[in-house]
Amino acid sequence: MLTALIDFIFPRHCRVCGKRLTPTEKSICGGCLVDLILSEFAEGETGNRLERTMWKRLPIERAAAFMIYDHEDSYRNLVLDLKYHNQPAIGYHIGRIMSRQLADNHFFDGIDLIVPVPIPRDKLRKRGYNQSDQIAYGVSQITGIPVNSGIIKRKQYKTSQTQLTPNQRQENVKGSFELKAKYVKPKNPSCDLSGKHILIVDDVITTTATVQECGKTLSQIPGIKLSVLSLAVSKNYITNVRKANPSEE
Repeated sequence: MLTALIDFIFPRHCRVCGKRLTPTEKSICGGCLVDLILSEFAEGETGNRLERTMWKRLPIERAAAFMIYDHEDSYRNLVLDLKYHNQPAIGYHIGRIMSRQLADNHFFDGIDLIVPVPIPRDKLRKRGYNQSDQIAYGVSQITGIPVNSGIIKRKQYKTSQTQLTPNQRQENVKGSFELKAKYVKPKNPSCDLSGKHILIVDDVITTTATVQECGKTLSQIPGIKLSVLSLAVSKNYITNVRKANPSEE
């Protein structure tokens, strides 16, 4: 009753089409959710092109990305609102949705821990939250896999990633993560992650530079196994991968 009253006084609207949401809908209406175009990596199929691209720089077990981020598509509002417009609940909600789909394909089997990609401290202060944390919490709620956002810390970028080319992004992100000391030489058994399977969670994969650098930092842990999950993958990334591998079309 209270929820319905609040929804009546403060109506919520779909972040994609603007339609008023029902009390049971969150962030996106049922119609837009049905029409959502998933990326080719959304089901976490073994050996998909996202995995193979990352294998060139980082040994990973699995990789998946749920939706396509396109600057010309209204679905981009989900990502923009999550990152820049104080809508952390979007990350949690979409994290739950994509986890249900991936769980059916056994994507999460054997994964011990979820580690969200950290953001620089100044962005965290300004935003008040890390969008990848919110996605990770949604994933955890469905899978039961614990989240630890305190294993690695983020240094500042040399410059903003936004306008850089893929090669420049790769160079710019080098050395931007650091494994916290208590996990390098753990004295407490709870900090010993040797042999664990860690799922790195990110918001948007644009070039894979950030998640790969994050993975390299985690690879300092002996016997570690890594997988990657992102809420979205950029349309430009998919286009570039297809151009680089035309024989697979």
